[in-house]
Amino acid sequence: MSKVKNISGGARYVPLLDREVADGETVEVPDAQPDGSPIVWPEATWEPAAEPQVAPEKAAKTDKGA
Repeated sequence: MSKVKNISGGARYVPLLDREVADGETVEVPDAQPDGSPIVWPEATWEPAAEPQVAPEKAAKTDKGA
């Protein structure tokens, strides 16, 4: 699975998702069609969306009472 962002300037109906995707919305989509062929997203209306950068969690601090 990958993510794409609608940059078309308006809402777009995506049959693959069976719903409308709003302008600026990012959605998760399969990388291939059911027959195995790749899905090509037109560059004029869609752009790959980067995965959000998540900071690693810090180890929990344990409070050892005296």
